[in-house]
Amino acid sequence: MEVRHLRYFTAVASELHFTRAAERLNISTPTLSQQIKWLESHLGVTLFNRSTKKKVELTFVGQQFQKRALILIDGFEQAERFAREAARGDVGDVKLGYVLMAAPAGYVKRVIEHTRATLPNVVIHIRRMDTVQQIRAISAGSIDIGFMRSLDSYPPGLVAFDLPRLRFCVAMHRDHPLAKKKMITPALLAQQKFVAYELDSEMGFWRNITSVLPPGTIPQIVQRAPDAMSLLTLVSANVGIAIIQETFKSIVDDSIVVRNISGPPEYSTNVFVYRATESSAVVRAVLKTVRAAFAAS
Repeated sequence: MEVRHLRYFTAVASELHFTRAAERLNISTPTLSQQIKWLESHLGVTLFNRSTKKKVELTFVGQQFQKRALILIDGFEQAERFAREAARGDVGDVKLGYVLMAAPAGYVKRVIEHTRATLPNVVIHIRRMDTVQQIRAISAGSIDIGFMRSLDSYPPGLVAFDLPRLRFCVAMHRDHPLAKKKMITPALLAQQKFVAYELDSEMGFWRNITSVLPPGTIPQIVQRAPDAMSLLTLVSANVGIAIIQETFKSIVDDSIVVRNISGPPEYSTNVFVYRATESSAVVRAVLKTVRAAFAAS
């Protein structure tokens, strides 16, 4: 038995008239009659009482079979739609990694909002990861897109798309001597003790510090932290000051003050990274949405 047999049966069950059902199905009446007879023979039941050559009535078995047949046809049609939508990238799941700064910067929120608006049947699964982890995960296929700090180069097969730049600021404890100043000069920073990221997760944050110091200055780093929240915790404990992106202002606690640095502003450069030869239609659809979301930024 094939789906077409169910379609033939439900058409006759709806019309209770072979000729009208045949017209609706765009087949001949004799062909439809033969197909219904085959179905009854296959099932070993009588589905219709034929009082005349044209007028028919459903038997009790036919009434019960009609209910199940309609459910099966609807399920089949849903499966057809799902397959076509999946092929177009209109349905599915996409895994997105991000460094912490991408959340307060609004990057992750913007992607989810644009995806929900343009691809309502696509689910974005988010996972916070450092830059090195994301590069490895994208290459391995365990995530699809990564929001991270920009690198000087990327592994073969990966592509980076530039995101809006974020200004560097200095974060310090409210009791730190520099906290009394509204603007911090690079010369003052050169004399300070810094907290910074661990070397294996730094990926660009050395440039955060050196970019705001006088040329040739080697920063005095007194302690390192594995992630941004740990870094800010050290700042809140007055272990040292830290160079952060301006968007972190929204997540620091009351013990921390954030100040701009005098002179021409320095910025962190950030990117989203993906596979150059992406095979998944849904990932390609989301990438298109991401690029559109940031095109005007």
